[in-house]
Amino acid sequence: MSRSLVSISILALASSGCMIAAMKQQQDAINASVAQGQANAIAAQALARTDKYVVTDSAWLCPTEQGALAGQCDGGTQVHKNRAVSVIGQAPKDGVWPAALWDAQGEHRLFVAASSINELPDTAALDGFADDVAKRFPDTKRIPLRAMNFADLIEQPAAYKGRYLVVRQASNGMTNKDFAGGVFKFTIPIPVTTGSRWSALAQFELKNTTLVGDFEKGGRSYSCGPKYCDDFVIVAELTGRTVDRVDEFGGVRRLPVFAIRELGDRYGTYKPQ
Repeated sequence: MSRSLVSISILALASSGCMIAAMKQQQDAINASVAQGQANAIAAQALARTDKYVVTDSAWLCPTEQGALAGQCDGGTQVHKNRAVSVIGQAPKDGVWPAALWDAQGEHRLFVAASSINELPDTAALDGFADDVAKRFPDTKRIPLRAMNFADLIEQPAAYKGRYLVVRQASNGMTNKDFAGGVFKFTIPIPVTTGSRWSALAQFELKNTTLVGDFEKGGRSYSCGPKYCDDFVIVAELTGRTVDRVDEFGGVRRLPVFAIRELGDRYGTYKPQ
C-alpha cells in the first residue's frame, strides 16, 4: 500500500473516531437532559398542591404530624366539613398529608390527617336536602317552568304567586355574582322557552350576612372540574321585579328577579336572615 493511501486510511479512521466520540457526547447530553427532566418532574410532583375536601365533621391543620393525627392542636387551624384543604405532594406518609395554608403573612406548612380528607366532598347532606325539598314542594307548588314562556315571568308575575321555582343547578352556570349589602346575588339559566336561541337567565337574591361574609373572607367558593362540580339547590319566589343586564354582545336583556327562600350547597343550607 502506498504511503498516500496509508495516510488517507489513518485520516479516515481518525475522522470516524471523532464522529463516534461526537455522537456519544451528544447522546450523553440527551440522556443527561432526560434524566434532569425526570428529576425536575419528580421534584415538582413532590411540591404540587392539590385541593382535597374534609369529609369528617372537621379536620385540624397542625404544626406537627402528631397533632394532626390527634385531631386537635395548639397553633393549628380547624377546617369544617366539605371545606377544601390544599395538600402537598402525591401521597400521605404515615397517615398524614403535608398541607399549605395561606394568610396575610404568606404560606404556612402544616399537617392534616389523611383519614379526615378525601378527593371528593361528601354530598350526602346536599342530596338529602334535595330529596326533602322534592317532598315539600311537589309539582302543584312549583312554577311549571318547562311549560311556560320566559316573557310570562316578566309580564305576568302575579300569575305565579304562591308557587316556587325549584332547581338543582351546576355551579358552572352561575354568573354575575355580587355581595353588596349582605345580599348574595347571581344569575343562572332556567329551563323555560325563550322563543330565541338565547338561554333564559334569571337573577336570584338571598339576604344572608353569614353566607355573604363567608364568601367575602374567602371561606367558600364553587368549583367545577373533570372530577367534581359543585352544584346547589334553590327554592325561590318570583318577586315581580326585573333587572337589566348587558350580555356578552353588548345587548341589554331584562331578567326576572327571584327571592331565594332556601339554598343548599356542599357547605350547608341557608335561608334569609
